[in-house]
Amino acid sequence: MFMKPSLAFRLSKAQVMAIANNLHHDECGIEAMFTAMKQADNPRVAYNAAWVLSHLSKVDKRIYLLPHYEELVDVATSAELCFRRGLILAILADLPTNEPNGKLLDFCLMHLTDPKESDGSRSVMIKLAARMCEPYPELCKELALCLDVMPQDSSPSIAAAKRNALKLIQE
Repeated sequence: MFMKPSLAFRLSKAQVMAIANNLHHDECGIEAMFTAMKQADNPRVAYNAAWVLSHLSKVDKRIYLLPHYEELVDVATSAELCFRRGLILAILADLPTNEPNGKLLDFCLMHLTDPKESDGSRSVMIKLAARMCEPYPELCKELALCLDVMPQDSSPSIAAAKRNALKLIQE
């Protein structure tokens, strides 16, 4: 079980990993961490909680965070996000979805070329958009057009995400 006061201070990656490991199959602890992440009044606690949740095992994310998928989408697409958007997008990328979420897809398509977003966030947006568009040829065309207008001199993470997305949607 995690100790909430520890989230109020700067954490090292080792501490985050230890907390995430301690939360393995701890439904109450993960739920408390999710609640802490939504605390907009304390950005440090929210950031640390999101960081811990992003380091949970894929199994724990699927079991305990999938029921919160819509809430996670709302947080990821929020204009008032008080921590790195990439943390929430990374969680969403690990969650299986049968149907594309229109709000998330629209957000990804609108912001994956936005230089105001971090390279990490944009890379995950490309990955999520490709995964959501894959079953729909008309959406694949729209994504391909968005990716074509991106600068050729993108960062390595964006270039790799773009290559992988194009492979996925053109198969």
